Amino acid sequence: MGDSETVRPTIGMITAGPLIELAGEQWQGVSDGAAANDCDLICFVDTELAHPDRHKRQANAVYDLIAPGRIDALVIWTTRISPQIGEAAMREFADRYAPIPIVSVEAHLADWPTVLMDNRGGMDQAVSHLIEVHGHRRIGFVRGPLAHVGAQDRFQGYVDALTRHGLPVEPRLVTAPAPSWDPAAAADAVATMLDEAAEAPDAFAAANDEFALGVVTAVQEAGLRTPEDVAVVGYDNHTCIRSNDLGYQAPALPASGRVQRRVNIDAGTPALTTVRAPFHEMGRRAAELARALVMGEPAPPLEIISTELVVRRSCGCIPSGDGVSAPAYERLAVPEHDTAEAVAANLRQGLGAKSAVLPDGWAERLTGLFLDAGRPEGFLAVFAEYLRDSARAGCTAQSWWAPLFYLRRFALARGTDERAIEDLWLRVQLMVADVVERERTFEYLLRERQDQTMREAGQRLIVSRDVAELTDALVAELPRLGIPGCHVMTFESTDEWARPLMSYENCELRPERTTLSFRSTQLTPHRIDRPEPGSFVAAALFGIEEQLGFALFEVGSMPGWVYEAIQQQLSSALRGIRMLERERQALHEAEQARRSLELAHAELEDRVRERTAALVDEIAERERLETQLRHAQKMEAIGRLTGGIAHDFNNILTVINGNSEAFLRRCSPDDPRRPEIEDIRHAGERAANLTHQLLAFTRQQVLNPERVDLNTTITKVRAMLTTLIGEDVELILDLPAHVSPVWADAGQLEQILFNLAANAREAMPGGGVLRIGTDNVFLDACHAGRIADVGPGDYVVLIVSDTGTGMDESVQAQIFEPYFTTKPVGKGTGLGLATVFGIVQQSGGQIDLTSSPGTGTTVSVYLPRARMSTAPLPCATPQASPDRGSETILLVEDDSQVRAMTRRLLERSGYAVIEARNGLQALKLVDTHDDIDLIVTDVVMPKRGGPELAATVQRIRPGLAVLYVSGYTTDEKLDDAAVLLAKPYAEADLLALVRRLLGQGC
Repeated sequence: MGDSETVRPTIGMITAGPLIELAGEQWQGVSDGAAANDCDLICFVDTELAHPDRHKRQANAVYDLIAPGRIDALVIWTTRISPQIGEAAMREFADRYAPIPIVSVEAHLADWPTVLMDNRGGMDQAVSHLIEVHGHRRIGFVRGPLAHVGAQDRFQGYVDALTRHGLPVEPRLVTAPAPSWDPAAAADAVATMLDEAAEAPDAFAAANDEFALGVVTAVQEAGLRTPEDVAVVGYDNHTCIRSNDLGYQAPALPASGRVQRRVNIDAGTPALTTVRAPFHEMGRRAAELARALVMGEPAPPLEIISTELVVRRSCGCIPSGDGVSAPAYERLAVPEHDTAEAVAANLRQGLGAKSAVLPDGWAERLTGLFLDAGRPEGFLAVFAEYLRDSARAGCTAQSWWAPLFYLRRFALARGTDERAIEDLWLRVQLMVADVVERERTFEYLLRERQDQTMREAGQRLIVSRDVAELTDALVAELPRLGIPGCHVMTFESTDEWARPLMSYENCELRPERTTLSFRSTQLTPHRIDRPEPGSFVAAALFGIEEQLGFALFEVGSMPGWVYEAIQQQLSSALRGIRMLERERQALHEAEQARRSLELAHAELEDRVRERTAALVDEIAERERLETQLRHAQKMEAIGRLTGGIAHDFNNILTVINGNSEAFLRRCSPDDPRRPEIEDIRHAGERAANLTHQLLAFTRQQVLNPERVDLNTTITKVRAMLTTLIGEDVELILDLPAHVSPVWADAGQLEQILFNLAANAREAMPGGGVLRIGTDNVFLDACHAGRIADVGPGDYVVLIVSDTGTGMDESVQAQIFEPYFTTKPVGKGTGLGLATVFGIVQQSGGQIDLTSSPGTGTTVSVYLPRARMSTAPLPCATPQASPDRGSETILLVEDDSQVRAMTRRLLERSGYAVIEARNGLQALKLVDTHDDIDLIVTDVVMPKRGGPELAATVQRIRPGLAVLYVSGYTTDEKLDDAAVLLAKPYAEADLLALVRRLLGQGC
């Protein structure tokens, strides 16, 4: 990035994020082109112009940072930012950057140079392939949006191919232009065409790959196969799952004939024959043209980049080794003039530049050893070495397939022992397939680790209380994310001026660079030294109603979405810091007011002292509230993370535990598989217990509150507590008779006692005294507890005190956080006190902890007193040996695996089961089935939850029994007569409740 002493040009790029998938390929192309032409690149990335979401549009303030003097040329990826506006508005947007020279990509923009792909020629090639190679004559076409110029060119390419081959363009085989790139619309249009056509098309060409997947879905629904009955080709060589919400797995069709997602992707979806859009090449060429404009060199007004036909399974072809295609099920011919040298050259070309890591003559050696198939060990040993070395150099195992396939064909065509060749080929396929699978596993684990690293970094950023903490968090986390440089700028009184909040460069903090104010369009107030061309991402930082500043990231090795994620986390952190700064300013102003009063009214000492005392109390209260707020925010953030994991695990564990029980029931006692299945069941039970603890901490555990005599509960478990703490610890109980009952879950109260006693025992390794007492108390509004927003009122306090080692303030600050423990590795999970905290918070109580090193610890748990008129919520009480039945049950569950497992359990016990994915679909089934005897429904579901479904059904079918299942508490309110079964549930519990409701009602 240049100043007056630097001649390296700076190219700006405008695109819409996040920088993944298509946008990532485009961005990388411009970045590579800029670096190759000795230019710096700054990518200004946010959302589309005129985006309907007002909050997202605030991110587009980053486009205001582009100005002459800092940016020498500009590349605008027009189709990325203009879907919501017309051509005139796009030209007006570009005019604001005059006199910066501009290169437009994918659409014409005034008189500036434009880079396009050969949309028309690419589609012509794809349709010609269907005609010439496969002999198709009735070829349909699925059109894209009229506003997309490339989509219209692709339609013209379809017309060109038909016309050139003497085939008519039949309007009945062409869909109307779609309003957007929604694959569901393509599926609906093709389904209508197939229903109305007297003779179905034998092939389809689609304007992009998402539309092609919609075609595949419609063809399958019509009872046809792809490619056997109907061939399909697409365009782009890309499917944007994130943008279009394509399903990964197609659910079974229910009775209503509707599915949750119209178009799905799964392992059975055929690989698409498609036209590869050269986005990377277009971006690279755009950067070259931008540099030419900066240097005053001539630049052509239009550049058209060639496309490439990629042949896969959906058209009925399989790829050959020499880059051409051949029909499936027919003999694959090898040109007679081909030689072993040509085959070796094909091997080198297939692996590309990364094959340079292999020794000289490697391709010739591999070819010779393969042709000598009588000694396969020699080839396999050498091939294994080359496969390993190429993988380490970054060459994917997939790139070996085509040249090896051609090598096999060459060997067979030359009359080599066919049996030996095929045997060797089988072993080669196994080796390559093994490496491909390991590559996929590694890529999956790498992405999982990247996601985890980003979550951890984001958590640390958003809890920062001031600029110093935020800077420390960035310095610690940026290297983990692979980002070598980051400059955070905040706006001053207006967004025209900014100042550096943090400057981090070459993995080093530069505090001396955060003292100057500068015009925002300069991007940085100082020179960024780079011996080589640099690539940067500029992103806006904003709040709900305000612009906070912007960030400039130096591009590292992590994927492009990371920069958008950090942008969002930085925006959240800065909003929180500003709120705390305003609070501190208020405290400072209050202190200043106190001092002013002292000086102005010295003669009124009594009144001054009164005012001073009042101000001190206000300051102390504000500091207390600030501490409590920070702690609540921290625990809430941790709770969202742990609770989200626990919620999902409950559904997963329902399937694991249910299926393991089913396996065990079918296995004989001496079955050799029984130990492994029992291990699965035991692990599932342990995982279920862990999720219960996590849900307790996050206040989402299913509780059964009732009136409980706390003294009776303590007395009942006294013997167990004595055993738990051991003989060298004396247990003293102080349980006054006047203590009122509490409103809580009796089982959870016992868990609180055991967890607190266990922690006290660990704090007294040499013995001591454990005191447990109760009393009635009243909490006022000033009580300084750990849990925010606990109202004043009557409570019962449970006091657990020990004479142990105690703890310092740093340990006390983290003691209720999940997985925090002071015990050695392997001696504790760190969930005990976190579980206590969650149970107390969910029960509407308060918790205090006082301790200091050497003086022991006292934990006070305040639980709300029970109301005399309150009755407990009926809970699930399973029978010991449930009977079988033959009734009809409507099963309503949005998780497909849980739904399938539950259905198997019920059907094995004789019940007839009808399935529904949500409440809306269930209502339709109730209307059409008069034989439903019981509804088993999840509580929270899309398209009408369980309670709303039950209320509607009761109006239609009064008295129809309902069994609720849920893995966590929700905002849904159940009536007093409701029966609730918690996930994960055992088969016996489920069947017992079903039998109870069917036999007796509830």
